[in-house]
Amino acid sequence: MRDPHRQESHESRQRPLPDRNRVNPSFMPHSQPSPAALEIVEWLGSVGPRWGFPRDACRVHGVLYLLARPVTAETLREVLILEQDSLDAALSWLSEEKLVVGTDGGWATQSDPWDLMTQALDSRRSRELPLALDALRDWHHERKNEDPTVASQATRLKELVEDIAAIDAGAQRLAPGTLRRIVGVGGRAARLLNRTLGTGGKKR
Repeated sequence: MRDPHRQESHESRQRPLPDRNRVNPSFMPHSQPSPAALEIVEWLGSVGPRWGFPRDACRVHGVLYLLARPVTAETLREVLILEQDSLDAALSWLSEEKLVVGTDGGWATQSDPWDLMTQALDSRRSRELPLALDALRDWHHERKNEDPTVASQATRLKELVEDIAAIDAGAQRLAPGTLRRIVGVGGRAARLLNRTLGTGGKKR
């Protein structure tokens, strides 16, 4: 017969302490992303701040997106090795941005990356683009005695932001499916062009 005490002793061996800057896959219940997939979570955490998004919020969102099912706060905290306050702040930010919802089974997000991207961009656009236009247009009305160099630079910036606003307004009038197809076709064409010119450009 097997010694039950021996089995218990084996299972209770202390695990190495995890790196607190990385995800902890040993806590992942049910389906488990591969180590390479978990690197995506860390990549999102590193690239998010470059776009003005909180690091931990991006990591939490990455786990929810990859698992594509509700995940409890306890699981998120253990997987990402986050303090409770940090997790609460991340979930609060994601909720305000309408990127996650609370369900009976835990926290969840949309599984379609296109929908996630447009939701994130719409949130930032509605909050930041009007502020940029107001600031630049207010300057434009008061520019009479402005230094010529400053006036030139500010005018170029104003024109750029107004162009972006015009493109955004036009995109908003398109049906989501139409816009998605346009981006898809453009992306495939760009990749083909890049492969063609990229290969040719390396030859000497």
